[in-house]
Amino acid sequence: MSVEAVSWALNDAPDVPPACLAVLIGLANHAHANGRAAYPSQERLAHYARKSTRSVRTDLATLERLGIIRRGDQRHVAHLPTDRRPVVWDLAMERRRTLPTSLDPFAEPQPGRPNEVPEPVDNRPEACFPPVPTDRKQASKRPEAGFRTGRKQASYEPSLNHQEPSPRSRSLRGGAALPTDPRAEQCPKHRGSPANNCGPCRSEAIGGAA
Repeated sequence: MSVEAVSWALNDAPDVPPACLAVLIGLANHAHANGRAAYPSQERLAHYARKSTRSVRTDLATLERLGIIRRGDQRHVAHLPTDRRPVVWDLAMERRRTLPTSLDPFAEPQPGRPNEVPEPVDNRPEACFPPVPTDRKQASKRPEAGFRTGRKQASYEPSLNHQEPSPRSRSLRGGAALPTDPRAEQCPKHRGSPANNCGPCRSEAIGGAA
């Protein structure tokens, strides 16, 4: 396939009858860059043009009569069987028609030259978050991980409803009990004796009663 030959058939080939354009493009599809040595079979051209082989032969004769194609070097098909050798055609690519001013490449939109460039719409999830600053001063103000993950951040301020566990509850949980004042449960008069069961206090009470 030759892009140059196909472009010539579409844009520059002069005096091409509309009914023969499909056959001419089919020939250009098999030609070299210089338009020579195109030898597709008539069945192949009929497949391209959606025509019968009889109509293809008529179109080839018309194109040859108008000087748009001519017979080329037939040695290109010498390797094929004699009964299956197609005709080798050359395209008259030296002939060109004048391009109308209204079809100038810069007078109308072309592929790759849009009139307006639409602004890109970024729907990626990371586009919803602010960029990470590279400056150290700004890095201290960077949102924490809880902002990115949606989870609530832990607060480091003391709670007003916080209560310390009692020594008994801590001992039941296996923790060490807080130390207590050893004088809290001693007799105020006799040191070393329990307040609820003080022996000297009982003796004094019995002696006073006697």
